[in-house]
Amino acid sequence: MSETNPQSEESAWYIVYTKPRAEKKLSELLNKYKIENYLPIRKERKKWTDRFKWIQVPILPSYIFVRIVFWRDKNKVLQLPGSVQFVFQKGQPAIVEQNDLDVLEQGLKDYAESLKMNRELLFQKGKMVKVIDGSFAGKTMEILKVKNKTLVVLRIPGVETVFSYEINMDHLAWEELLV
Repeated sequence: MSETNPQSEESAWYIVYTKPRAEKKLSELLNKYKIENYLPIRKERKKWTDRFKWIQVPILPSYIFVRIVFWRDKNKVLQLPGSVQFVFQKGQPAIVEQNDLDVLEQGLKDYAESLKMNRELLFQKGKMVKVIDGSFAGKTMEILKVKNKTLVVLRIPGVETVFSYEINMDHLAWEELLV
């Protein structure tokens, strides 16, 4: 990711944070409104109780890339159902270089079957996260421990007494990337 002037007239690739499991529908809406987007997906074999099925799964849950002129088009993107906010880095909208997306796409094409995603490794003790869904939406909390692949124990920073909550990992975002 790099930083450039978001007031520029040139289009660039930006990252949009989506509601959980809304990536595909948002991509379809962006296509409908002729907004260039990229949703990296791969096929995964999932087991149901009675059968196996191949499904398309986003490799970056809750993230989609859009190519826009930021200051002109950001509101069009944010008004679409499923869109939450743009990812920011150091106070600026995070920009992804075309080369980085090309490498990602080529890697998915050539090595999709060996790709491993360890999202839970990003949620480590002591990190600050922003709750984006549920009763605590909008609150920033500290990770006390990761109980399993879906539950994280959080506490409110600055409060001497520890109140811990178990929150689904899908309801959390990395605080340093979001504004």
